[in-house]
Amino acid sequence: MKRPNHPKYWPCLLIAMAMLTGCAASRTSKPTYYYTLDYPPPGITATERLPFVLRVDRFAVTPPFETRRMIYADKGLHRNAYAHFQWVAAPGEMLSFFLGRDLRESQAFDAVLPPDTAAPATHVIKGWIDTFLEEDFATTGQASLALSIILMDARETDATRRILFQQSYAAKTDCAAKTPAALAEAMSRAASSVSARMAQDIYDTLGRMKKNINQTGIRP
Repeated sequence: MKRPNHPKYWPCLLIAMAMLTGCAASRTSKPTYYYTLDYPPPGITATERLPFVLRVDRFAVTPPFETRRMIYADKGLHRNAYAHFQWVAAPGEMLSFFLGRDLRESQAFDAVLPPDTAAPATHVIKGWIDTFLEEDFATTGQASLALSIILMDARETDATRRILFQQSYAAKTDCAAKTPAALAEAMSRAASSVSARMAQDIYDTLGRMKKNINQTGIRP
């Protein structure tokens, strides 16, 4: 029997091939799984409620961590990402959200506002993330987090007096395994440690400011 080689058959053959390819792709494609940070508010040592309103802006993120992909390093300067596993939000959004939540749950301030709010704030917290990844240089790997924040007095018009402090923080916690789930758990512990230190430093700085105002009647 002769093979059909008349041009009128080719459109039908191309359509059939496309349908088969699409079916094969749908059967072999894998879903994407999403992970988030999760830890209870760590709390701070607060002796009184401070009469300030804070706003935590979204943190900036340095490349290659400005992504929802879960990044890991397994040798030298090499960076890679899990193929079918992602964070539910970019690191800058997650960490600024959790710091705001932790400050709010401490009940140590009059109010703590989210980014983009129209309500006025007395102080603004800005930050940027330098490291947010899994380091696989050890046997089980570690979650590595490094970031910096600036606490600013939003009422101050003099730029040289607006910044109250700038501080860097870092934490590394062991992963139970080299898996996305283990990374999310370890990064949650690292974020909890960093957030607790940031919140305490913010409270202590503003507490000293309030004390100075009470003593002198003017802001430092």
